[in-house]
Amino acid sequence: MQYLVKVRVNPATLGLFAARLQAGGLDRSLIRSETWCLADDPAVGYSVWEAADRQEFDQVFGPWKEYYSESLVREVSSAAESMRRLMARA
Repeated sequence: MQYLVKVRVNPATLGLFAARLQAGGLDRSLIRSETWCLADDPAVGYSVWEAADRQEFDQVFGPWKEYYSESLVREVSSAAESMRRLMARA
C-alpha cells in the first residue's frame, strides 16, 4: 500500500528533528520518494511511503509524528492503477 503523507514540521522541535535525522535515528525504509516542501511554506512537506499494510505504516511513521504539528495520511495508487479502476467502472 502506498500513502501520500503531508506534514507540517513543528518549529519548536526542528533542532531535535534535524539531529535525529542526521544521526539515522528515524526509520526511512518505507519512504519511496524524496520529500518535497511548499516553496511559500517550507514547513509543509509531502512524500510517498510504501508499506505492506496500514499497521506497518503506523508503526514506522509513529516516531516521526513527535516532530510534526500536523500530519495527513492518504492511501494513493499509481496513475496506471487509477486508470484501470476508472475504466472498470465505465
